Amino acid sequence: MSFVVAKGLTRNYDLSEPLIVRALTMRPKRILTAVDNVNFSIEKGTTYALVGESGSGKSTIAKMAVGLLKPSAGTLIMDGKNLNDPALARNEQLALRRRIQMVFQSPYASLNPRWRVGDIIAEPIKAFGLIDGTKAQFMRVSELLEQVGLASSDANKYPHEFSGGQRQRISIARALSSQPEVIVCDEPTSALDVSVQAQVLNLLKALQKEYALTYLFITHDLAVVSTMANKIGVLNKGKLVEEQSPTGLFSRPQQDYTKMLLNSAPSINFG
Repeated sequence: MSFVVAKGLTRNYDLSEPLIVRALTMRPKRILTAVDNVNFSIEKGTTYALVGESGSGKSTIAKMAVGLLKPSAGTLIMDGKNLNDPALARNEQLALRRRIQMVFQSPYASLNPRWRVGDIIAEPIKAFGLIDGTKAQFMRVSELLEQVGLASSDANKYPHEFSGGQRQRISIARALSSQPEVIVCDEPTSALDVSVQAQVLNLLKALQKEYALTYLFITHDLAVVSTMANKIGVLNKGKLVEEQSPTGLFSRPQQDYTKMLLNSAPSINFG
């Protein structure tokens, strides 16, 4: 049984002019379908990559997966439970949301510049009541920092004291702090230099192996997921137009759009 399942996932945006303007001009409503009846499934402990150009709908799916947006239609299911089930009690919703976290695209915008790194990482631990006591929480923060390749003393610093790659490591540590089973990675390396991209991707692979994490990996660059993904889905204008294993996709792409993405992808050396 798949651990994460998207069924008929759809997200519409109403771009219509105000009602009074439409009444006077007789113009119809304008509805933009950003995600159009998308279906995919992810096995536990594996990586599913959604690839497409800007505007293809991939980041909209990422936001729906973590609850930042609600689907207009369709469902997202994790471990047999509908993530948007209105019948779920508040505590059940929080328990589900703890199990799925997100690493955002920009390591510069996703961290509160006024907070020390230790407070940023400890926030989910406190919010979900995972560890009691300031000392125990600090020890967990130190462990997480070391797991992502930073020093425990970095907990006392502010985000501006770190490079982009280091900030993304902090973002990963923060995502891990809630003890998730699924992490949505929304373009997590696109703001980084190529050499730093490889380091961050290797870190994500190592953490997946250690914690049996399930990844939904969002990117516009097929090269980024060429050695990470177990399955790749290609999005074009909100529709899932192709889905294959990396080997199959890179050697036998079926769609012209996929071929275009492959031709535009740079190579990344994973050490």
